[in-house]
Amino acid sequence: MKTEQKRTPQNTNLTRRAGLVVALWLGFWILALGLVILLAWVPLTQMNHRSSLQFSGVVAGIAALTLAYSLRPRRKEKSSGETVKPLSRQTAAPLYEMVERIARELKINAPVHIHLIGAASAFISGKKNWRGKVKELEVGLGLPLLGTLSEAELGSVIAHEFGHFIAGDLSLGPWVYRTRNSIAHTVTDLDDSMFFLDVLFRYYGKWFLKLSAAVSREQEFAADALAAKKFGPVATRAALEKVHLISPMWSSYLDYELGPALNRGARMPIFEGFRRFCKPGVKRADVQTAITYAESHGSSEYDTHPTLEERVAAVVPGAKPSFPPLSQCLHLLGGETETENAWYALFEKDKLQNCDWDSYASKVMQELNRQRFAGSWMDPQTLALSELVKMAENPNDLWERLRPEGVSFLSPLGKRFYVLEIVESWIIACLTHSGYLASLIPGQALAMTRGEVRVLPSELLQSALQSKLTASYLSGLQADVPV
Repeated sequence: MKTEQKRTPQNTNLTRRAGLVVALWLGFWILALGLVILLAWVPLTQMNHRSSLQFSGVVAGIAALTLAYSLRPRRKEKSSGETVKPLSRQTAAPLYEMVERIARELKINAPVHIHLIGAASAFISGKKNWRGKVKELEVGLGLPLLGTLSEAELGSVIAHEFGHFIAGDLSLGPWVYRTRNSIAHTVTDLDDSMFFLDVLFRYYGKWFLKLSAAVSREQEFAADALAAKKFGPVATRAALEKVHLISPMWSSYLDYELGPALNRGARMPIFEGFRRFCKPGVKRADVQTAITYAESHGSSEYDTHPTLEERVAAVVPGAKPSFPPLSQCLHLLGGETETENAWYALFEKDKLQNCDWDSYASKVMQELNRQRFAGSWMDPQTLALSELVKMAENPNDLWERLRPEGVSFLSPLGKRFYVLEIVESWIIACLTHSGYLASLIPGQALAMTRGEVRVLPSELLQSALQSKLTASYLSGLQADVPV
């Protein structure tokens, strides 16, 4: 016997807001196309009734063409990666059992395909037949979630995504997304035009973004409530706090450590590297900048998600974020090693070299860096490290010798960063030629050691740029070069 779900005032209000968002989506196109027709009507009327085109008609005609061009359909961006294969049931039987159990409890009976994704997030999408019945479920689970959440906390995240799915948020989402993109592209194309049409769409866009963001925040609260109902407020609160905590760290680790190692052909211990990355220590500049930027997002009326404080207080009234200790539920895929094997199986790279974080810098990074400069004008065998003093006097002069092939659209600052990255790599190659061994702690600056001498190439470069180095000091670092 089916039970009808009661419609609370909150649900009714959310439905009305969602309906208004769709109405605004339609209103945007009526407004835009209406303006195009109205502007085009001016020159056409002048030509038909006055047999001549006046200045006002020329201006209106150009404005109509400008607006029509701004409203052109944009080609959908193609995914750069291949289709991600789902996890096999043999590999992840307990995980499939958990997801399917939650689906059954929510009256959704359909085949499930689970995918591992790189971000600290999750998603659920579904294919439906013409009657609206779900035929298949595609579930994406972030690799870091398995390594930092308990089983109950992961279940809460999955239930949260199901909350969006059964509420129809995913159906409304593409409409909102496309309208946001259309308004943003239109304002960008019309910006600084002589017709000031961008002002109208800018105000319309702000109104739309504010309203749609309010709807999205209400949807997040509703999904959190479902998650708390299924797995309890304690697990739901902990999941919210942990995801908020690890997301900036994980994205930086993936972008600056794990991803580059994979691109260099190295198969690294994923979770061990992340644990090292999270340990206290001075992060190198680019990594710390990325973490700080990800953590420093302030709240705004245009945010699609409530703040962590608001979400925690909604799940546990009166509570404030406390950031509990991390845990893991890797047993759902058979353990840490099996989970990492499942992740690497998604990449069709047969030549990945097994490596560990202790030897990665010396065996992989150092060798690739040596090959990078071998035979070039910056080969350490012909260009001594002492030349760094002259290079640092005006590194911008090196651009013409180091610039990439083809047309470059880098800004002056971008060109400087590009040159300095090459110079720092050359410093590493020079020290390698002098018998230094590289070592790297994930997140920290690469170090070069030879005997009792320890050098940080990044600090060496900065000292050179500040005119704090001498050629004799650099020659001393290269003393006793092995033949």
